[in-house]
Amino acid sequence: MTSHLNHGLPLAEWPSKDRELWDRVVRGRGLFDEGPAADWSETTRQSLRYAYSLWLGMLSVLNPQVLDLEPAERVTQEAVKEYVESLRINCRDTTIFHCIARLHYVLRAICPEYDGDWIYRLSRRIAAGAEPMQHPQVLSSDLYRVGLRLMDRAQTTAAAQGRMAKSSAIRFRDGLLIAALVEAPMRRRPFSQLRLRETVVKRNGRWILRVPANLSKTKEAQDYGLSERLGVYMDDFLERIRPAFPGVETHDFLWPYEGRPMGDKMIRRRIIKRTTEGLGFPVPPHRFRNAAASFVSVADPQNIRMAKDLLGHKSFAMTEKHYINAAQSRTAGRELARLLQAGTGGDDATA
Repeated sequence: MTSHLNHGLPLAEWPSKDRELWDRVVRGRGLFDEGPAADWSETTRQSLRYAYSLWLGMLSVLNPQVLDLEPAERVTQEAVKEYVESLRINCRDTTIFHCIARLHYVLRAICPEYDGDWIYRLSRRIAAGAEPMQHPQVLSSDLYRVGLRLMDRAQTTAAAQGRMAKSSAIRFRDGLLIAALVEAPMRRRPFSQLRLRETVVKRNGRWILRVPANLSKTKEAQDYGLSERLGVYMDDFLERIRPAFPGVETHDFLWPYEGRPMGDKMIRRRIIKRTTEGLGFPVPPHRFRNAAASFVSVADPQNIRMAKDLLGHKSFAMTEKHYINAAQSRTAGRELARLLQAGTGGDDATA
């Protein structure tokens, strides 16, 4: 086996039967649709499509003739066993669990005759035996310091040089990426989709970052109010830093690159780079959510249930299960900003 088995089959190359069934499911969602895809968000749809493409990719390499069969007929125990083995080449069991579970969800949606609950049970057995990756403990206050230091250093360098050089503009942008994600720990996709005057607005002197319902996993809009302290940096970014990026006049996205907005993968790379430099280990964007919940549990344990609203969960059980180890979103965000102000040690945070 080779790592090529873990390459997904693009949608355009799917067997016509699979593509037809998939299109019918994802396009058939309506106001009164109660089918298996009725509650899929755009993010869920993308992750399920990708997982199914991995399955088809494996089959196209190891057993291409079965692609002529009906989708449900290909799902034999031997084929799924080969799929798991191919994933193990470069995936952890936590990832394999998600791939197998998502395969089950797709088949359940596109194949009315599908009877494969055994696949879901298999995914649960894989999950039960998986060893979660151990990450260094990090709190929002630690990440906040990294962001503030980057922005302060960029401002100091620009003042000394008498101009905002490209390197300083990039450093400031990266610092604001980190600090803003600390105060507004949303998921990576809506964070990359923030747009001026649409989801980045100023009300009563306070900057608000909005997650519209169509980009929210719970399908409920969320607003995150930035602190006054971070608002000063945001003002400087929009007035002086962001215009320094070439091509910024061609788009209204908050986060600029060279001639185009930053995508979510690029944002992830920059945050990992800067946190590695600042903390000695990488902290990807999603771990900012863990850091927020953990910070609240340490700094204000009596009000730990506000973590649910901060992270946009419908139940505290979800927050407790996945994000707390041992914060209505606008209100929770402001409370987090207050705790951060106290937890960063005042002016020492920007030294």
